[in-house]
Amino acid sequence: MGPITWGTATAALTAPLVFFLPGWALLTLLLPADRLSAGDRPDPALQYILASGLTMALVPIGLLLVYLAGMRMGAGVVLSILGVSALIVLWRRGPVWWARWQQPRSLQDRWAWLDAPLVALVVTALLILGVRLWVVRGINIGFWGDSYQHTMITQLLLDHGGLFQSWEPYAPLRSFTYHFGFHGNVAWFQWATGWLTGNSTPRTVVLVGQFLNALAALALYPLTVRLCGGGRWAGVIAVLVAGLLAPMPMFYVNWGRYPQLAGQAILPIALWFTMEAVETPRWDARRLTLAVVAVAGLVLTHYRVAVFYAAFLVPYLLHRLCLTRKAGVPWPVPFLRLASIGFPSLAIAAPWLLNLAKGRYPVIAAGFIERTVPSSWVAEYNAMGPLHAFLPRPLLLLAGLGGVWSLWRRKRIALVVLWIGVTIAFINPHLIGLPGTGLITNFAGAIALYLPASILIGGLVGEGVAWLARRARFAGYGLGAALLLVGLWGARQQAGCLDPAFQLVTPADEQAMSWIRENTPTNARFLVNAFFAYGGSLVVGSDAGWWIPLLTGRSNTIPPINYGSEAAVEPNYWLQVNEFVRRLQNSPLDDPTTVQFLKENGITHVYLGDKGGPLLKLEELQRSAAYRPVYHQGQVWIFELDADQE
Repeated sequence: MGPITWGTATAALTAPLVFFLPGWALLTLLLPADRLSAGDRPDPALQYILASGLTMALVPIGLLLVYLAGMRMGAGVVLSILGVSALIVLWRRGPVWWARWQQPRSLQDRWAWLDAPLVALVVTALLILGVRLWVVRGINIGFWGDSYQHTMITQLLLDHGGLFQSWEPYAPLRSFTYHFGFHGNVAWFQWATGWLTGNSTPRTVVLVGQFLNALAALALYPLTVRLCGGGRWAGVIAVLVAGLLAPMPMFYVNWGRYPQLAGQAILPIALWFTMEAVETPRWDARRLTLAVVAVAGLVLTHYRVAVFYAAFLVPYLLHRLCLTRKAGVPWPVPFLRLASIGFPSLAIAAPWLLNLAKGRYPVIAAGFIERTVPSSWVAEYNAMGPLHAFLPRPLLLLAGLGGVWSLWRRKRIALVVLWIGVTIAFINPHLIGLPGTGLITNFAGAIALYLPASILIGGLVGEGVAWLARRARFAGYGLGAALLLVGLWGARQQAGCLDPAFQLVTPADEQAMSWIRENTPTNARFLVNAFFAYGGSLVVGSDAGWWIPLLTGRSNTIPPINYGSEAAVEPNYWLQVNEFVRRLQNSPLDDPTTVQFLKENGITHVYLGDKGGPLLKLEELQRSAAYRPVYHQGQVWIFELDADQE
């Protein structure tokens, strides 16, 4: 891996503005400044994190509205939105800042808001982002299979100026029903900064994935502080645990599991705005609007993470009903407040949710609900593994102690314990006698465990830190220094998280892709390595050959995994792809009948990538005169299928 480049540095410097300004503009218009404060002082961290989460939610909503209006997005539109957002912030907040600065105060009073928790949070945030950018230095293309489909969707958004239905020229699919919040945010960032950074779309996917990875940890700060009754140290600890001590979400970079990551970056923000709207003494349309935006953006960003949001509402609603009963407030009020958020959110997302009917998601979901999917396959697909693989035992222990402490002391943070229980039931409805097991996997829940665990640890440890900080004038800074040492240790551990075993496209493959672009005809079609996944229902690529359509503009034999959930140009395309691979699994490549079969299917070249795979065997290709080697560097081979040879 190489050094951090100019494009990476520029992207890191511009990301705060790109992902901050639109949400901040909306905040300044709709939320009173006193709600973005810690006591009697402003809390810049709260403002920044909430604004960033709002921006992430606004982007998919904006893309959907532009699509419905038949319009296009582009760099000019995005830069204009950012400019208008900046003007709104200056218009609403500028006079307040100027008046505050003009007040005769000492220098100490002017900087009184810069206290120990804020300093600790800023340093922690810099460590979190820094280590995430460090591990992907020189990584131009995302790891593992998920990165391929996410990069392709992003490129299609850029190509079409927004949402689309046709996947041409990269794949013969004619519907797009996938959640698109992450991809929309990458496109948003590319439109805003691509002209400045010079980063390619695959590289931007990697960078934005890491930006959102950092934000997924930082997003826990507002929610933790709120659940802990304003305990800012608790928020700092939660961010430290999620960002530098827990293996998740940092490890997502190896899987390219970016949409779930994006959803989990919005989730705590959506919960914060929901609680703000429900708990305000009077009906407030402005707060409800912010909550609706956050929740609708979450639904469009990740369908399953939206279920995690709904799972939190179950214990939260019970909690609010108890409080309203004690306060003498009519019991329907919490229901009405939540309904005022839920129904408009679903109304905004409805056009896209109705669009699901164009693909195969309804059929797939029906298979799980009606239990027509084999139970053995569901058991394999829904397997999770030991919890300590996702959260180390010491953190599991601390989270458990935090849960017990919160329940014993009857603190509001105990809602998180109940949240975990309801989420488990939602993921495994068979436990309560309902169908649908497998729609959300235990694995998806396990890799999101850092969310509630970090909050519980933050509540437990943060209370102790706050107690010590109150006992001495400079204790807070001493504790901040101790947290810095812990953060540095965690950053060092996180710096080694990248696993080359998950890298499908290596530098050697990148060179081969350049050769393909320069030395093969545009109508070339490549046979590439593959294997069956998801219980044998889908075919996925095993090396860089899978990326050929996106990186070179040539076609290959393995589409993105979405071919199993989207409608195709040809009827039964899903079965054709699977049968093609099964045919090759049962016949050597040097068999004359196999050679003829490949010619009949338009194959002109064969690609063996650096990582290889089970389908294509080099010795079989070398034994047959029908395959002529035209490129060889290291483990990468490219063969041309000779039309005149058998």
